[in-house]
Amino acid sequence: CLESYGIPVPRYALVNREKPYQELDYFVEEEDFVEVHGQRFWKPFVEKPIHGDDHRIMIYYPSSAGGGMKELFRKVGNRSSEFHPEVRRVRRESSYIYEEFMPTGGTDVKVYTVGPKYAHAEARKSPVVDGVVMRNPDGKEIRYPVLLTPNEKQMAREVCIAFRQGVCGFDLLRCEGRSY
Repeated sequence: CLESYGIPVPRYALVNREKPYQELDYFVEEEDFVEVHGQRFWKPFVEKPIHGDDHRIMIYYPSSAGGGMKELFRKVGNRSSEFHPEVRRVRRESSYIYEEFMPTGGTDVKVYTVGPKYAHAEARKSPVVDGVVMRNPDGKEIRYPVLLTPNEKQMAREVCIAFRQGVCGFDLLRCEGRSY
């Protein structure tokens, strides 16, 4: 949907399993990459469930960095991720999207729209950093207002229109001078 509106997204591929642990001829896993329909994703890469209600996102790391996997999840207390050094292989129980890892410098940008003409953005520490949620003395997650670039404002407008939602929230990744 995002691509059809010209909104930049990281390079990705879909692995669609009709049943858990189904072997697929177009999916190959090696120690430091997965290959989907001939498209190779070198570690680190991101693995996302295709179901939007499943927020267990995994990042797999290369053997040269010690390997392992970081699991990102909805905040539980003061945690938003956990590192699993022993996990080397990707999940196979369902369908997943694999995408290239976007280094963001440890910050996530949350964008909220109210109609296509208004967007507000806040930055927070990414769960990829250490999984610890930074909170103020009142227990609220610490976030900082962010100014969106003209291009990012247009992206926010297009996301609002693409999903036909007057009130919409989404993550924006800023990586190497580009936004996704």
